[in-house]
Amino acid sequence: MIGCFPNPYPDELLYSICARFHQRVQYPNKKGTIRELFGDEAAIAVVDLPSNVGSLVSALPPGSPHTVERLINRHTLFPFFAPFLHPEQAQQLLADMEGARGPAIKMRSGVMASTVQPPEWLRFCPLCVRQDKQEFGEPYWHRLHQLPGVEVCPEHNVRLLDSQVRIQNPQTRHEFVAAEQGIQLPKSRSFSLLNPHHEILLKIAQDAAWLLKQTTSPPGLEVLSKRYRELLAERGLATYSGRVRVSDLLREFCQFYPNDFLQSLQCEIDTESQHSWLFRLVRSPKGSQHPLHHLLLIQFLNHVAASFFQVPHQFKPFGKGPWLCLNQAAPHFHQPVIQTCEITYTQDHGKPVGTFYCSCGFMYCRTGPDETQEDPFRITKVRAFGSIWEEKLKNLWADSTVSLRAMARQLGVDPTTVKLHAAALELPFPRQSKRQTNKSHRVLVSSLKTQKTVSKVSLEDYRAEWLAARRDNPASGRTILKNQFQRVYAWLRRNDREWLEANMPAKKQAASPFLRVNWEHRDIELAEAVKSVATNLYKQAGKPCQVTVAAIARELGQLALIQKHADKLPWTSKALSELAETREAFALRRIQWVLECYVQEGVCPLRWRFTRRAGLRPEIELLPSVENAISRALVSLEHISSQYDRDCPPQRMAL
Repeated sequence: MIGCFPNPYPDELLYSICARFHQRVQYPNKKGTIRELFGDEAAIAVVDLPSNVGSLVSALPPGSPHTVERLINRHTLFPFFAPFLHPEQAQQLLADMEGARGPAIKMRSGVMASTVQPPEWLRFCPLCVRQDKQEFGEPYWHRLHQLPGVEVCPEHNVRLLDSQVRIQNPQTRHEFVAAEQGIQLPKSRSFSLLNPHHEILLKIAQDAAWLLKQTTSPPGLEVLSKRYRELLAERGLATYSGRVRVSDLLREFCQFYPNDFLQSLQCEIDTESQHSWLFRLVRSPKGSQHPLHHLLLIQFLNHVAASFFQVPHQFKPFGKGPWLCLNQAAPHFHQPVIQTCEITYTQDHGKPVGTFYCSCGFMYCRTGPDETQEDPFRITKVRAFGSIWEEKLKNLWADSTVSLRAMARQLGVDPTTVKLHAAALELPFPRQSKRQTNKSHRVLVSSLKTQKTVSKVSLEDYRAEWLAARRDNPASGRTILKNQFQRVYAWLRRNDREWLEANMPAKKQAASPFLRVNWEHRDIELAEAVKSVATNLYKQAGKPCQVTVAAIARELGQLALIQKHADKLPWTSKALSELAETREAFALRRIQWVLECYVQEGVCPLRWRFTRRAGLRPEIELLPSVENAISRALVSLEHISSQYDRDCPPQRMAL
């Protein structure tokens, strides 16, 4: 049982708490701290998303306020990743961190496959360090400062600095290093307000700080993608039906974020690819992406994380019902009595169209979304007037004291609409007067004939105008003609659609997608780089580290790429398999290193001391080649020792 586990400080990493514990207990062996905290000396000191948290909590005294959920939510980077995962994926990640499934954590969180890598060094804000010393008597590692993309301390508005502690160091992965040991305070350097990226970096840091304080369940990737498309539609970069205008989006996004800035954040966009991280975010989600990608898109959409996550889950372009009845003949005119609103989308622009059905029979449409206070009182088109409206029309029609225009004002329509509906209802023509004739009926019929004649003439005119436009612009496609000759196109589409479709330019074939990566060229380059890196690792001074496939790929900075696309990199895979070190070969290299160490020290050790210093496991030590190498090394040391005794008889070789 752990009796002196430190009380966590605000926003302190669990790694930092364990480092302060290690500093207090002063174990002679760094693995002693690991074994005491997690019950397994093979556990790793992880900065961002540690595992074995359940074992740590179970080792604390009864009644301890530290629960698994509390430590993970308040003292790891889990809240930064969780909102951008599927809810089930977030729950499984939480379970992995509680248990001992360390390797699964990187895969489940999306860190392994992401191009955004964590910082190389633990980082700190110099002003936070001074403040922590004054308030708590010692500095500590803050969670916020270790997040990828967070380059500024949002509290003090200064650049974060690198410490002397490497985050991913194979030689110290079982060791917790306290902030007091790893920080050297230089003069703080604040960002200049003239820096064009200053405001962007500051907002990223503020959004990250807000995310770390959240403990609510993630909304899900489908909800996030839908919100992105709705916000893009408000800016004209997508239709309200969900179709994203990718070319416009890419152009405006690259204007908002300069390319060198995106490269500095490891978020550069391949403008020739249709599968960049930006396009994957706004399309139907198939997998999680790094939170930094989401924060960049949220800021581009003029939101911060807090406001973005408060956007309603369901898009309501016409607000929340009930809606107003706009039947001017009904007693409930301008009252919110409509309970049903059906939303469709226009074919041309993808704008939402709301169709409102009232119990009085009045049905109207409005093209949205509603943006002003006057919009809910607007009608785009009336689909049906209903029985109440028609009954009032009959009563007004029978009243000879009411003029046609007055009748139209009371019904909320124009006089022509009144006459057409009166004819449809077979009301008497002309209206009541001393002399009854059918003159009005004859005038109405003749006017309709004139309209039809005018329509025929207009039809030929519009057709001729469209054909002239085609003739004058032979290279223009459908979209260009439609935009340049909107009036003609709209009239023909409404009145002569079949002819218009037959006289439209042929549809252009979609361009074949660009090849995202020249895998053959990349394979050759990586294979050469693998050979160079492996050579450097073998020649590295100090205690040997095993040259594995993962070690070579990690040193290249291409671990995720090689793991994910090994089938596309045959030469690279071959070079890795040839240069990677087996356990037996690694043991032989360690034996040679230990031999050189003892030769320099002038010491001839016992066999068990030699094998222990070489770090050989029992099953490896029993291999014939390893046994022979140990024996030869000891014989060589004995020979050197005896030679040394003859040359210097007063001195003795230490055992």
